[in-house]
Amino acid sequence: MMTDTYLTFLAYSTELEQESQERYLEIAESMATHGNDEVAGFFHRMADEAGNHLAEVSLLCEGAELPPIKAWEFQWPDAEPPETTSYEALHYRMSLHDAMTLALANERAAEQFYRDYAHNSTDAEVINTANEFADEEKSHAQALELMLEDVPVVSELAREEDDPPMMPE
Repeated sequence: MMTDTYLTFLAYSTELEQESQERYLEIAESMATHGNDEVAGFFHRMADEAGNHLAEVSLLCEGAELPPIKAWEFQWPDAEPPETTSYEALHYRMSLHDAMTLALANERAAEQFYRDYAHNSTDAEVINTANEFADEEKSHAQALELMLEDVPVVSELAREEDDPPMMPE
């Protein structure tokens, strides 16, 4: 039987991965709208990865009723879940390198969140699962670091503006 502490951890994990997937999809669609297809494709892949994590967490939740935590009741280290990209960090002309750097920061933040969760828990099941999730996030960060070595810092788009500034008449 799962403890309340473990169920709360799973609720946090579900929310984290769900928010991550939704944000990555939202960013991907925005980038595609602006013709930044390379970055859109990358964020779609990140959304798929978050979806895979969400599926893993869902399997752990099978047959259990998670506590009904409202969105504003989650206590995250920052204003939003660790694996969500801040809107302020985005630019519709961002390079693939920029996008991967943001995703790397997200993976590291998620790893730290899970490590901290494990460190602050006394529940053995939470500690084990949180450390497993942290290790998984760490491996994703390491993969992104390797990929970043082969990605140019500047893209063709290079944040050039196509449209003239909007000036009042």
